[in-house]
Parts: sequence; structure tokens; C-alpha cells
Amino acid sequence: MSLRAAMSSCGCASGQYSAGNGSYRMRTPGPRPQRASLCRVLRGDRTQMSHRHSLLSAIVVATFCLNPPASAQIARASCDSLAGWAAGYQRGAEWRPNQLGSRYWVPALLAAPATAELFGKPMLAWTEAEAGEIVQAMLACERDFARSRQFEQRNALETMRGWIRNNATAYLRALTAARAAIPASFAALDGAPATPQLLRFYAALARAGTNQQMFNAANQAAGQVQGEPQGHARALLAAVRDLPQAEIGPAVAETANARAAAMRGAVRDALIAEIGRLPVNAQSLAELASAPQSMRQHFAGALDPSDFTAIDRAIGERRAAIGTEAERQITAEIAALPADESGFVAIDRVADERLLRLLPEPNAAKVRDAASAQRKKTADALFGSFQQALARLPATQEGLDAIDGELRPSLAAWPASAAEHRSRFQEAVEARRTTILAAVNRAESGAMRGRVYQGGGVELEFLDRTRVVMKMGGGQAVAGTYTEERDGRVIVTMNNQALVLAREGRTLTGGPVSLRRTK
Repeated sequence: MSLRAAMSSCGCASGQYSAGNGSYRMRTPGPRPQRASLCRVLRGDRTQMSHRHSLLSAIVVATFCLNPPASAQIARASCDSLAGWAAGYQRGAEWRPNQLGSRYWVPALLAAPATAELFGKPMLAWTEAEAGEIVQAMLACERDFARSRQFEQRNALETMRGWIRNNATAYLRALTAARAAIPASFAALDGAPATPQLLRFYAALARAGTNQQMFNAANQAAGQVQGEPQGHARALLAAVRDLPQAEIGPAVAETANARAAAMRGAVRDALIAEIGRLPVNAQSLAELASAPQSMRQHFAGALDPSDFTAIDRAIGERRAAIGTEAERQITAEIAALPADESGFVAIDRVADERLLRLLPEPNAAKVRDAASAQRKKTADALFGSFQQALARLPATQEGLDAIDGELRPSLAAWPASAAEHRSRFQEAVEARRTTILAAVNRAESGAMRGRVYQGGGVELEFLDRTRVVMKMGGGQAVAGTYTEERDGRVIVTMNNQALVLAREGRTLTGGPVSLRRTK
């Protein structure tokens, strides 16, 4: 609202009066009220006020001029004028003070220019007592029309009288309370400390009159304000909900904007200080990684672009400092890990990739280099003793079992990060296994006659050079034949089905079947 408009609403100059859903000219009958001295101050007459004017006082003055206490009397209208006016009522046509979810509404006729012309001022300038006077005047006219049997006029007046007595009076009562609550709530918030929550509330409050969505955002921000100020913030919003749309800007938005601007720097500095106190840990790094985006989402409209630039700089500086210290701590922990089989897993735990992705890339690269060097150190320390252990394995079935049951699974369990070092261990294992298997195969060579193999609940007994018996649980036995191939394979035939078994040391294997020699 401009100062010129404020002066106009006080009667300092002719102008428009907005009633939310339309505009009309307001006539102020009679001499100009004495309260127009406030408008003279705005106009430049300094005889009524000292030279020191704060922004807040100017806003309060402008608001006062927009909605002055009604000093002009309600114009007295004839019964015929009242009846003609009431005949303009349209069922279902409503006027609401704003689109913010106010509980109040009145027939659109009460907010129309015809109402201001008839009664000398618009409904929003009525007092509750003046509404009562209008109701009584209308009631008297109803009786006159009834006596003269002009029932159409009487019924029209009766309908509008009911709306004024109920809806309009209730809204005027709420409007009077809202107009008083807003400056009182602002005054109560004067001493509240500058906090991010209060800044967000003021920024949202400045836009609360725009639409229902913005009002809801301001209500949500009010819920984040801590302590006693939250009650004053909620009282402000409750009052805003009952203000006419035209009054919300000068009465609320201008003051909210001014207060947000006054505390913006302090809140920005507090946020920067909080960033500087973040401890050296993964949680801080995660928070800093998402902070630029989350800050802009959280403080959209509350902080200026220059504030976000300063905060981004603080985030970058703190992230670099934490990254440097984290790198030092992690590399020291890696260097202290034991060079044994558990070392590979421990290295991955300390140099967790999820953590390294949070570090600045130069710091993460140094940690990865330290982890790689420690893996090589561990592999080199293990390999010598590993070769010695392989050499001590006997060239028997027990040696094969140790390789197949222990060494192979152990190497397979190494983490993927140690894959480049695992290959030389696996090569050594396979070379030793080949040597042992050749020795066992030589010892196991010869005819199958008289041998017994067991495994998986099955027993194969080779009776002679061609016959074999398969025994299963429950004493069931199946007779068959077998042949020995030159390459060492044994082909067993039973019930017209053949099973090919390979000889490997003291074991016969074929698909899922694995049988160990017991005799």
C-alpha cells in the first residue's frame, strides 16, 4: 500500500476503497475527522510528530489510515431506499474476506458499492454497534411495510436484516479483534531472539496473504518457532485469516518483511558459525554434502542470494577441513592394521567406500592409495608363510582334502578389493594340488575289483572285474555292471542307465555324486 493510498483511506484525498472482491468510491459525509492528523504527518506536516520515524511506526500509521476507527455516523436511509437496496440480494452470492480459510462470510451485497453509498461507509468500516443500529432501523421499516401490506419489501428487509444480525455482526466482531491482535502480536515478538525458525516464519508471513498454500506454509513455519514466540506467531496467523485481503499487505506483509530483513544477517552468521562447529565424522560430511541444496529449500525466500553465497563458502571451507583431518585419521588407522588374513577385511572396513564418497576427492584419493599400499604389504607378508604351509601338506588324500576344504574356500572369501593379490595365492594352491593329486592317483591306480566307495547314503561295491552292487538306505541293493576306461573313468550301468564316474585320488565323482573309498 502506498502512502498516497493510506492518506486517501483516511480522507486526506479522494481515492478508492478496496473490499476484497471489488472497489468502490467511499464518501465521507460531513467535516473531516480529527484523526486525519496522522495523514497530515504522512503528507509532510511535521507539527503532529517528531522527526524520528521508524519503519515499523510508519507501517502502523499506514495501517491505521487504511482501517481507521469509524468516526462518521451511519447515514440514515429511508425505508424505501433500504427496501430497494435489500432487493439486490442474490441467494448464493457470497463475499469472504480472503482466500485463506476464514470462517466468516456475508452476502455479496454487503460488500458491494451500493452498501457504502446507502449507509455512508462500507461494511468493513462499520462497528458492531453500528451494525446493531442498522438492524433496528430495518426492523422498524419492516413493521411499517407490514402495516401497509407491502410484504415484498418487508420480506427483502427481513432477509438482509438476518444476515447483518448474524453473519455481518460476527465478522465485524472478529475483524475488530484481528485488527487489534496484529500489532499486539508484533509487539510481543519484538524481544524474541533472531533464530532461523523465526526468520523463516517472518519470510513466510510476508507471503501468507497470497493464497491458501502460502498461508499453510506460514502456519507450518510458525510451528517450528520455539518457546513463547510460537504462541505470538500463531496468534498473528489467526488474525490474518480474518483480515480483508486489502489490509493484509500493509498490516502484516510490510512489517514481516522489515523484520526478516533486520534479522537476516544475524541468522546467516549463526548458521555459518554452526557449520564451523561441525565435528569430524561421517555424519558431518553427509550433512555438508547435502547442505547447499537443503539450505536453499529450507530458507527459500528467507535468505538472499548473497547469504547463500556466504553459506556455500563456509560449507566448502568446513568440508575441506574435515576432509583433511579425516584423511589423516583414516590413513593412520590403516597403517596400524595387522598384516594377516583378517587385514583385507579390516582395510575395507576402515576405508569404507561409502565414507570415501563423502570426502573431497583429493582426500579420498590419498586414503585409497594408503589402502592399496596396505593390501600389498599384507599380501607380501602372507605369501611366504602360505607357500611354506602348502609345501608341508602331505601328498595324500588328506593333503587334497586340506586344499579343497580349507585353502580354496579361504581364498574365495577374500574381499573383491584384494582380487589382484589373490591370484598368485590361487596359482600356488593349484600347482601344489596338481602335484599331490598325481601322487595320490599313482597310489590309487589299479583294478577296481574288491573296492568299496561311500557317500551321500550310497555305497558302491565292485565285486569283480565287471559286476558292481549299489546299496542304499533300508537295505535296498541294485546289481549292475561296470567298465574301466583307459583314461581312468569308470562307467557303471544299472537298470539300463549309465553313470560316468571320474577317479580323482581316493574319490569317484560324477555330477552331484561324490564317493570316497573306504575299502
